[in-house]
Amino acid sequence: MSVFALPPGLFLAIVLGTLYGSLGHLVFGRHWLRLPLFLVAGIGGCVVVWITHLRLLNALPAPGGLALVEASVVAWLLLSLIAAWRRA
Repeated sequence: MSVFALPPGLFLAIVLGTLYGSLGHLVFGRHWLRLPLFLVAGIGGCVVVWITHLRLLNALPAPGGLALVEASVVAWLLLSLIAAWRRA
């Protein structure tokens, strides 16, 4: 039996946020030193949606309590803001 059980929604948010952060760095990043910033933004956007239980489209499934569309939108919004801030 595990001492620390990670909820499925949080695990999915971390995996999805890591994927989005990596893709965001691939698209917007100019230097490898900015990769952690993009990873934190991607993971942070997905985790915020999971913590707040933000669901705008109730017809779509939310595996583990994570609304995938909303998490994707918030993560990419944060990644775009980070990219615009770093380019300025």
